[in-house]
This record gives sequence, C-alpha cells and structure tokens, in this order.
Amino acid sequence: MRRRRHHAIGIIAVALATACGSGLTANAAADTAGTVHFVRTADSSFNVYTASASPSTRAWLGSHMWRMIVWSPYFDEKTSWYGQGWMYRDAYAIYKGSQLATQHPEWILKDSAGNDLYIPYGCSNGSCPQYAGDISSPAFRRYWIEEAKAQLSHGYRGLFVDDVNMEERVGNGEEHQLLPIGANGQPITASAWRAYMAEFMVEVRAALPSFEIVHNAIWFANGDAGSSDPSIRREIESANYVNLERGVNDPGLTGGNGPWSLNAFLAYVDQVHALGRGTVLAGTANDQQGLEYNLASYFLTSTGNDAVSGNDQTPENWWTGWNVNLGQATGARYVWGGALRRDFAGGMVLVNPPGAATRAISLPTPMQDASGNTVGSVTLSAASGVVLTGNAPAPTQPSAEGATMIPTRTIVETSTVGSHPRPKRGSFAGGTGKKHSQGRTGSPARRRHTSRHLHPGPRTHQASRRGHRPAPLRAVLTRIRGLVNHATEGTVAIQIDRRHGSRWIAVRRLTAAVGASGRFVSLVNLRAASRYRVCAVYLGAAGYQPSRSGYRVIVLHAR
Repeated sequence: MRRRRHHAIGIIAVALATACGSGLTANAAADTAGTVHFVRTADSSFNVYTASASPSTRAWLGSHMWRMIVWSPYFDEKTSWYGQGWMYRDAYAIYKGSQLATQHPEWILKDSAGNDLYIPYGCSNGSCPQYAGDISSPAFRRYWIEEAKAQLSHGYRGLFVDDVNMEERVGNGEEHQLLPIGANGQPITASAWRAYMAEFMVEVRAALPSFEIVHNAIWFANGDAGSSDPSIRREIESANYVNLERGVNDPGLTGGNGPWSLNAFLAYVDQVHALGRGTVLAGTANDQQGLEYNLASYFLTSTGNDAVSGNDQTPENWWTGWNVNLGQATGARYVWGGALRRDFAGGMVLVNPPGAATRAISLPTPMQDASGNTVGSVTLSAASGVVLTGNAPAPTQPSAEGATMIPTRTIVETSTVGSHPRPKRGSFAGGTGKKHSQGRTGSPARRRHTSRHLHPGPRTHQASRRGHRPAPLRAVLTRIRGLVNHATEGTVAIQIDRRHGSRWIAVRRLTAAVGASGRFVSLVNLRAASRYRVCAVYLGAAGYQPSRSGYRVIVLHAR
C-alpha cells in the first residue's frame, strides 16, 4: 500500500486495560508501553550496511533494529547473523514480464472487456509495473502461500504482506479504479473484495502459524467501519501487526474529532489493540520534529507490543530519541492543556494535533527532553510532539493554560434486547442488527457457507430429532448505555469482561459517542449462559475531565 491516499477515518477510543482494571489479551506484551521497538525498511539504499556487514555493524543492527523489512533472495544468506527480518511479499502483485505472468495469465484480473488490470501504482504510458492478481482464485492463493513458505524457510522472523487492501485497489493503466471480474466470471464488488482478502489472509495465517505476520493495510477502509466490519476484523485477527504507512506524518490528518483526524487514526490503533494485535507507526519524517511527533504519538497508544519507524536512520544517522525508555504507562492518554498527554513511570509525552494553535505548556516538574536538556516548559506547534523523561506527577491543574476543567461522572447500564442463534466462529458477533446482517453478503463462497448454516441437510435434521445434537448456543443482543454527567461531547470506551473460572477475561472493547445530553449507547451480541461485567471510560474533551464508571455485572441465562 505504498501509495496511501491522504485520508483518515475512525472513531475515538482508548486502551482500557489500565483504566478498567486487569484483563487478559490475545498477545501479552513482554516489554513495557514505554519501550521503543524500531523498524527499518532495508531497501536497496540500505545495502551498503548489509551487503558485507562487519561484526560491529552486525552488532549495531542487532541492538538497534528490533525488526527489518527485507527481501528474498537478497537477504536469504544474511539471516544467519540477523534473524529478525520480516520478508516482504505483496498480497496480489503479479509483476509484469515475470514468469508467473506468462505461465498463468488466468490469474490476472480483467475488466468486463477482458483487459488486464493493474495495482494502480507507478503507472505511465497506459501501463503499470504490477498486474492485479485474482485473490478470488483458490489456485492463485495456494501458489502464493507455497512461495511464501519456501522463502521463509531461509530463516526469517516473519512475513510483511504489502497491499492488504480492504478497499478495492484495482485499475487500468491510467490508475483509474475499475470493477474487476473474478475467477467465477462475476464482478468483484467492494464487499466481496473485502471478504476474499480476509479469507486469503486467514489462509496465510493458518499456513504459517509460527511466523510473525504483518499487514500493510488501509486503516480507513470501508468508511469508518473499522473492526465492526466482519471482513476487516478477520483480516486484523489474522495478523500479528498492522503496519500504518506514514504513521502520523501523513499530511492528510487533521485536528478535532472528524473522520480524517489524528484522534480517528489513534482510534483505529485502539481497535487493533482491542483484538490483541500490535501496530507499526511507519513514520516517513527524517527531521527531528517529524520524528518526535511520530514517536510521541506511538507512546500515546503503545501497549509494549507495537513498533515505530522513521526515515533515513542508519548507524551514521541515528536520532537519539529512539534510545529512550519511559517504562510502564501509568494510564491511558487524555486531553491536557489542549494537547494529548500520556504519563509513564519514567516520563511523559505530549502531542499537539494538526491544525491546532501553537501551545506553550508549563510542565508539572522540570524534565529532560529528547536531547537531554532540562526544561520546565515546552512549546508545541501544530502536528508536533515531545518526549520527556523524568518524574511526571499528575498535574494538580488539568489544563496547562489554567482554564477550569468541568468534572464528569460516568454511569453505565445494561439491558437485553433479544436472542438469536449464535453466529459461527469467524462471523460478526457484535454491533447493530444491520451490521450483523451485512455479514451475510459478500463473496459467493460466504453466501454458500451461510446458507448451509441456516438450512442444514437431512442428516443434520435426523441427528437433531434423535437428540444427538445439543441445542445451539444463542447470542443475546445486549444494549450498553449510560450517562456522562455534565459532558455534552466526546467518546466513551467500553470494556466487556467475561467470567472464566475464577477470573475475568477481556473479550470485547467498544466505543460510543457522547451526545449533547451526555448519553451514549452501543449494541453488542454476547453469549447466553455467561456472566459478564462492563466498564465505561469517558476519554474527556475540551473543557471536560475524563472519568470512569464502576463495573456493571450482566448475567445472561441460557435460553
């Protein structure tokens, strides 16, 4: 996805593990949220350091490059001294002039007139360097996976999959988007494309269970659907990390809470975290302000299982800010003095969103900046951030400008709406009824699968009559609503834990907008015959302090 559009989309959320109490996630991070995991794309410009690396260069790379994105076969023999490489492979590129293009022209997507289609990137004179492979073709997907297995066998840490586009990115030689025709002779609609790509990535995950898998994905795909789209959710869950191209250095990001805002971007990161996966903030800046803005934003959301990058970082050109370690986070990000702030055991970070006024902020105590200078205040222009080390006590005055912040109180309530047969694994299990029914559309393969589920064959009916088949588990549509006293805007993040034995396990994380009356509401499908607890955290907004509710316990009886 090297050609990111200057768009952004999403909803505001927060990492709830600290705010709502302990809960288990899919991947328990070994490092603290204040640890820097630096990733470098080792393209041809970096060959000077990897082609004939000296022992000292190898040691430097091993200690400074948490992961590198590398290419096979060039790097195949170098995994013996650097085993942390993510081997690059494009999800659906068939390179023009390649043996694959000659041997399997049927795997190249066509338009309705039978013309070859391309990945719309780097095109000129009516042609592009990469044909668009047919991800609806099982044969193409099997070939792709076998090739990836062979390349990874040389000792790579994982697989970096480019162009995991959950929006259709197929066009002619002029980069005009066109509707492709799939292997079954039918047009591949936008929803079908998402379903095919998700299924493809699920197959990749199943075939490579021991490797780290990274998706370079479009974070604003399908409007602001995010992980509420069943296909996007499956795609995220089939990766270890989601690479976010340009990070916050994307010039298309704005301030405020709109669809293209920095807050919307960070909200998508929260959604990925809620599914137990990490992100890579792949910043593109090479100046200190841009590097520090991306790093500070990384710390706003980091769980200890994330990564960050910046351009032109080499043994001779290494920004010292990458060496910082802020330790464990003491809470989630919040608004402070008009900026976004997060506190750590060993420091704090501040981020001033794009389009904001320049802010002069007095610090709660003298601290050290990324250059090692002791500072008592910082000045942040729009789209900038600062990483500070030292003791960062909670401010006695939440607003750095001295304005009074209105205290809030968050209350959460729950009620059941109805029950229905529980969806099969992999289908959407949350949100409104409209979103749930949307999971029944998409690729023909998806429809056939759903049809079998809804209309079992004679053998299934016979087994049911004989009593050999247990009654299906049912899902209970549950309304989670509440009130943030005194607030008229903002967002509430909701954590849902399920009781398992003697402990609570975090199973869902949602967000809901706070209306002018201070009320919020969200719908979610929960498993019948289970015990849950719900906690809501108001993230705060301009003039309003953050607050959190207590836990509300839900007992859903068997139906």
